[in-house]
Amino acid sequence: MFTIFDYFDERVLSSVLNEFVRAHESFHTAFDVSGDLRPAGRTLRPEQIELAVTATSDDHPGLTVKDHLMAHVPGLEDWAAFEFAAAGTENAQEGADNPHFDVIIAVDHMFTDGVSQAVSFFEIVSRYSAAREGVEFVGLPVRPYPEFCAEQRAAAAELTPAHPAVQHWRDVVQRAGGMPSFGLPLGLGPDESAPGRILVHSSFVSLETATRFATAAKQAGANTGSALLAVLGQVHHELTGDDLFTMLIPRADRSAPGDAMAVGWYVTLVPVQFDARGSFEEAAAAAHAAMGDARRLESVPVFPVIDLLADDPSFPVKHGFAAPMLSYVDVSRVPGAELARRHDFSVYANATPSREVFMWINRDESGLDFNATHPDTEAARQSVDTVFTSLRDKIIDIATWNVDSPLAAVAAG
Repeated sequence: MFTIFDYFDERVLSSVLNEFVRAHESFHTAFDVSGDLRPAGRTLRPEQIELAVTATSDDHPGLTVKDHLMAHVPGLEDWAAFEFAAAGTENAQEGADNPHFDVIIAVDHMFTDGVSQAVSFFEIVSRYSAAREGVEFVGLPVRPYPEFCAEQRAAAAELTPAHPAVQHWRDVVQRAGGMPSFGLPLGLGPDESAPGRILVHSSFVSLETATRFATAAKQAGANTGSALLAVLGQVHHELTGDDLFTMLIPRADRSAPGDAMAVGWYVTLVPVQFDARGSFEEAAAAAHAAMGDARRLESVPVFPVIDLLADDPSFPVKHGFAAPMLSYVDVSRVPGAELARRHDFSVYANATPSREVFMWINRDESGLDFNATHPDTEAARQSVDTVFTSLRDKIIDIATWNVDSPLAAVAAG
């Protein structure tokens, strides 16, 4: 969701949203829900796409935008598993002193990753402003999303069990005894899931503490992202006794020309594995080196590896696996971050059924935020809270004692 600071023009917004969807081919193809691992999709041509208003406040008095979207956005068995909405338009009528209204995009994660959500915000705001000013919208070139998908399929087809990336995946999983799992009980049986719950701790670490923690990470030869993994690994070690820590992290390859402003799914999860024993400096250096190793897998998703190693007992991973994830983003360094703040850009998620714990830590001008989704069980709530509390306390402790200490200087040297 984001705010457009302008008068509301339904005709202009409708045209902008149609142009936006027609311009990005991840919205053009749908796949029938089936057990086929290579489903055949159906694709619409841009000129076949025409968005239409399906609900207004007049038609549904008392119904919130959220209620409508949660109830009516089609599932993946339909083509249009996405909808757009405008809210607060009463504040943006002609003559208003401070015209503004909100735009909401509800879209399945199949169509869009985090960068794509930011791209969508920037492009729609830019298209609307250009249309209101009567000038042509000129965006950056975007290569066809199917071209990226074709490259992914071609690369997967060339993989063999001897490929270095396949061997890397196999070695990590073999050492871990399978895909990683959250270290504490979640109150679920094998392959059991529960409704998801979203946990939010905004600004759990102040800006000053976050800055000092980043300094401690740098002194240890790491960065904030790998240092957070190191601390999480130390927490895992203390709570479980496991020396080896394995965690999945998201990586995205948008290096090809035309990918930067494309909407689609470019993210894959890669495994980071390291020895979490020892001091913070030792764990941070190990985590940072493991992050470097993991980056080599960002163009090799695990799914074709699962197919290749289906008969390999050292790789006990099946399609549909669940494993925990930690994502870290310094939002203040993301291009366009100041524009996003000015337009109140926010991202939300619905609590889908869950079998694992997914964590997001973001750094912004207020410090560090912690968000997690987990199964809505009492055991999971207690376990996630235990890990979060230990993680927070360690970050604060490191920021308080490790910065500028003689030991840190020796480690850095």
